[in-house]
Amino acid sequence: MIELKRGLQHASCVDFNGKGLLILGAPRSGKSSLAIACMSIGATLVGDDYIEINVHNKCIIATSPPNIMGKIEVSRVGILNCNFINETKINLIINMSEVETMRLPKRRYIYLNECRVPLIYGGNIPNLHIIASQFCKMGFASD
Repeated sequence: MIELKRGLQHASCVDFNGKGLLILGAPRSGKSSLAIACMSIGATLVGDDYIEINVHNKCIIATSPPNIMGKIEVSRVGILNCNFINETKINLIINMSEVETMRLPKRRYIYLNECRVPLIYGGNIPNLHIIASQFCKMGFASD
């Protein structure tokens, strides 16, 4: 289980038209790969490798440390420059270290202070970048 806390967090983050996706997971779990896949379908990088987490107006806000803004590390390729934005409000969190076992899982959330953000276990889910994009457009269906 990964805990979300204020301050610097080992994570990647992208923004889909004002809706932020925070990608958590162990080293080499696919965080940067998911971020770059999301960027290939229109997301904008907020940050890769380390993200600063804060709370403002009951929202979780992610920002990139200045020294790594606009850069993403691609395993076995190198560090690439890319378009970026400075910050985003987090609307979805994906944990790449956890594998979902249920076909239709119960909703999970991560809490930070008074903030609650949906959590998806992302390990071994094909086309996860497309799923993340669709969630950021429309959210979950009603129960």
